[in-house]
Amino acid sequence: MNVSDFEEQMNKVIGEGWRFMNKLSVGVFTFMLYFVPLSNTPGMAEVQPDYKLYVMAPLGEITDWEAFKAELTQLKENGVYAITTDIWWGLVESKKDNQFDWSYYKKYAETVKASGLKWVPILSTHQCGGNVGDDCNYPIPSWLWNKDTAENMAFKSESGFWNKEVLAPWWEGTAGQYNELYKSFAENFADKKDLIAKIYLSAGPAGELRYPSYQNADGWDYPERGQLQVYTEGAKRDFRLAMREKYSTIKKLNAAWGKTYKNWNEIQPPGNGDEFFTKGGAIDTKFGYDFMQWYQGALEKHLAKISKFAHKHFDEVFGVPIGAKISGVHWKMNDPVMPHSAEYSAGYHNYSKLLNQFKKSNMALTFTCLEMGDQDAHTAPSYSAPKTLVTHIASLANEKGISLNGENALPLIDNEWGFDNVAEMLFNHGFEGFTLLRMSYLFDDEGNPTNEFRMMADKLEGKSIPVTFTVENVPATQGVYLIGNRGEIGRWNPEDYEYELTQNTEGSWSGTFRLAADRFYEFKFVLKDENGNITWQDGENNRYKTPLNGEGNYKTAW
Repeated sequence: MNVSDFEEQMNKVIGEGWRFMNKLSVGVFTFMLYFVPLSNTPGMAEVQPDYKLYVMAPLGEITDWEAFKAELTQLKENGVYAITTDIWWGLVESKKDNQFDWSYYKKYAETVKASGLKWVPILSTHQCGGNVGDDCNYPIPSWLWNKDTAENMAFKSESGFWNKEVLAPWWEGTAGQYNELYKSFAENFADKKDLIAKIYLSAGPAGELRYPSYQNADGWDYPERGQLQVYTEGAKRDFRLAMREKYSTIKKLNAAWGKTYKNWNEIQPPGNGDEFFTKGGAIDTKFGYDFMQWYQGALEKHLAKISKFAHKHFDEVFGVPIGAKISGVHWKMNDPVMPHSAEYSAGYHNYSKLLNQFKKSNMALTFTCLEMGDQDAHTAPSYSAPKTLVTHIASLANEKGISLNGENALPLIDNEWGFDNVAEMLFNHGFEGFTLLRMSYLFDDEGNPTNEFRMMADKLEGKSIPVTFTVENVPATQGVYLIGNRGEIGRWNPEDYEYELTQNTEGSWSGTFRLAADRFYEFKFVLKDENGNITWQDGENNRYKTPLNGEGNYKTAW
């Protein structure tokens, strides 16, 4: 797969972060651990019992089925649970409405089954091509554009750029077309019930529930905010109808917005996005609030519609979780002039409200950019805070009881720091699984595992065993904690993570945590007083290798 200019730019940024973090590292990352931060009860950690590791399949069509099966088998043997696959709408319903051809994906399913892996189909109702990492070209079915006008079906940005990679959420036929696709998939793959582990719905560009705001074809370049996508007649009509429903009369709307409109048709979306998003500008007015509520609300309504059809066709047949993905729009978060403007342009104005719709629709959530750090959180021009964003989304999902899965946003090529950051996010913030993008990077041209494969297997595979740590001769203290070299136990950062031990007798403390079998660990114990002051255990790092099975024990003195 060719890496786009955007990928190269981002990988350079991530690489700099990796080198920076290596300078701060206190040991070699050589072990695997799985748990979430301890609650008020110290001791055995609250392990996510159903954590699973997934790998995203290549975007394009498979031509060498035997080689593909051999690679899938290697994934299975190294702890991968399932392969996730884009089911391209542009392939299965390309000729005409309601004429489906599932033959390719039926062969695909049989190959996955033969490897021993489970399968996660993504019903990809978006175009492949034009987004970061795309190396294929599958537009959505061309016959769709005879159903209505582009003014109703497509997107038009602030610049006047037309985007047809996915149907607009306000077109009345969008959910109905998806409904037909879902129905046909259920009918044709009912015999694969035991193979399918989850089903994901594409809900927008790149398969994500968002607007196509950041498009290279529209002149966008990272880390620009992107553009609003509401300048078709269909979008404007939907906005006006929503405002009419809210205010009922133009007089009431004028009073709320401080305007003097004479009729509803005078209402327009923001004329200049930069001016609109500037702090203290229209974004902070009642008009700005109403506009953003509608802009995100159109995505919420879209999710509600397609999830309803998906549950209708899939629940009884497959009985598996159904999910959708939110993009990690992490740049411009702390921009002093236009804070969060990239997120807002993509349709993310209120994450809590958006996740409420996931909960209401009984949808699992996948969130991206787990591999990234906050080293540029307050640095122009990116003001990028992906780690902060991931923890915020995870906290909301956990609070609302939403099944949470993670992904990396960009390839993790020679990026051990990125793998460790993934592990830190996964195992400390309640993620039930992780999908690694993409399988293409895990094997060389001869089908042999790459360095990325080895890091995946070492750091993200989730088999765990309980290990009890005991430390004796501890001086009088308010608390004793474990901290270690991998992300899953805090990456030597006791300020942010607390893996707490319990006092046995005077000077003796123990804690039981679930670590991966047959892995090496480096760690220390630390003390914390009532003011949060930290005292580190002296000397070299403690080192321990877990057994292959059963339980582990490690005992040392302070």
